[in-house]
Amino acid sequence: MSYKLSPTAYFKRKYLKLIKQNQQLKRNITKTFEFLQINPFLPQLRTHKVDSKVKNGVFSSRITGDLRIIWEFSDTIVEVLDLLDIGGHDGSGSVYY
Repeated sequence: MSYKLSPTAYFKRKYLKLIKQNQQLKRNITKTFEFLQINPFLPQLRTHKVDSKVKNGVFSSRITGDLRIIWEFSDTIVEVLDLLDIGGHDGSGSVYY
């Protein structure tokens, strides 16, 4: 089974800001997108349920040491992951409370 990724407008803005001048980070995020489309629970993603600033009871997947992507399963379409947020694990850019 493969999943379709559906980024929110908020996610798109933060994503574009992050990758603006960092091609290596863009490659890392693209690789994470590929993994999410295959299986959002692959071990290398370290996916787990979290409460985020955007919404509670969603999933967090690891991109790099500090960078996370926040997503949830779509309420309306099977096999779609709604991408909600992207940002750091700690500090002022944290995606968590």
